[in-house]
Amino acid sequence: MITGGIDIGIEAAKAVVLKDGRVMSRSSASSGGSDRGASAEKVWHEALKSAGLQASDVQKVVATGQGKYDVQFAAEQVVEPVAAARAAQFLYPSARAVVDAGADQVRLVILDASGKIDEVVLNQKCAAGIGIFLRSVARRLGLSLEEIGRMKGSKTAGLSVNDSCAVFAELDAMALAQDEIPTAQIVQAIREAMATRINSVLNDKVVPGKDTTVLVGGLAKNEGIVKALEKCSGIKFMIPDQPEFAGALGAALIAAS
Repeated sequence: MITGGIDIGIEAAKAVVLKDGRVMSRSSASSGGSDRGASAEKVWHEALKSAGLQASDVQKVVATGQGKYDVQFAAEQVVEPVAAARAAQFLYPSARAVVDAGADQVRLVILDASGKIDEVVLNQKCAAGIGIFLRSVARRLGLSLEEIGRMKGSKTAGLSVNDSCAVFAELDAMALAQDEIPTAQIVQAIREAMATRINSVLNDKVVPGKDTTVLVGGLAKNEGIVKALEKCSGIKFMIPDQPEFAGALGAALIAAS
């Protein structure tokens, strides 16, 4: 059976084509802002082309993400925690929790012993917008997101960035830059602040398992953030090779069920 999953987020649109439990292709592009429907069409056709398929070859397409209702060709829509949980269970059968950290939201999904969703925690301590904040502050520091992720950690020497509000955090980071604080120290202060914000979601109600928690979403690609979060939370996350496609993968898996 061939199925498709489309994940339309604030920053990016992702598509996955699945055949009998095997990923045939993936595609991603900008989410397109107000024209998210066109972005969904674009990534879907690119994914089909990469898989050597026509739309008629696909039995079902399911959409997820904040722009899921803009995917006109989807047969069904599912909420983001359900898609993330399904992908986590597929990738790591031992998973009992999944953290989905994207451009605009951070979600924690707790799974019971049977794999069903037991609890969902969303955006406490203003944890929204971390990915968007990182892109903005990286640009203002003259860095790419990849450089922010790869930059070697540096002692912050008591420096701090606001860990409650993205607006204040960016102001703090720019103030440090104006004071000619080394960029590596500013980046590390940003990482630690963002890790604290994400960790506030993890500690809100049910604390996830130390070795049974999956981390997905675009922020899971940021090595520096992941290291800071692991140190802050004490969790050794299970992270797939392409964590940003977890939502689309989960949607495709749901389409096949």
